[in-house]
Amino acid sequence: MCERGTGGDVNSNVLISHSTGDAQLDKAVWQWLSWDKNQKTKEQIENLLQNGKHKELRDRLCCRLTFGTAGLRSAMGAGFCYINDLTVIQSTQGIYKYLERCFSDFKQRGFVVGYDTRGQVTSNCSSRKLAKLTAAVLLAKDVPVYFFSTYVPTPFVPYAVQQLKAVAGVMITASHNRKEDNGYKGYWENGAQIKSPHDKGNHKNA
Repeated sequence: MCERGTGGDVNSNVLISHSTGDAQLDKAVWQWLSWDKNQKTKEQIENLLQNGKHKELRDRLCCRLTFGTAGLRSAMGAGFCYINDLTVIQSTQGIYKYLERCFSDFKQRGFVVGYDTRGQVTSNCSSRKLAKLTAAVLLAKDVPVYFFSTYVPTPFVPYAVQQLKAVAGVMITASHNRKEDNGYKGYWENGAQIKSPHDKGNHKNA
């Protein structure tokens, strides 16, 4: 039995009723149900837990997306290794911490955010929504955000980063990948895709 569950915590009570028998997995499930504010993706994890789909829960929750030269890319859906509201928020928090260390004028120069037309009803997830969440995290930290008012081709973001002299930018897209996927492509102040050592710095902070 999972020990989390005293009091009226609904997420903990769900775990008490449906413990996986694996303390690490139970902790990951509890974290997801506590942190995720998207009802659709939260329900996906709850349903897997209630139906005893422990292997799929492990696959979704016991790993993390990794920053590479193409940023983050995965299927849209629930879990720490999928593209969704929570992983985008956490990734943006990590980028903020890293950029704050790299640029003393980060809060003067700002950040560019763009997005494509992708979306998935079953996860209540779309590129525009993820872009808005990205912007919200940065705005809450007093970072100016240059946000495209409509979907744009990917090259618009690195071009805008250079023209506006922003420190960096993100494009929410999975490029040529299948429609079920989405991505989080980062660009440095010179308009180039974020690569080593900056990709590792972003991943560590996220």
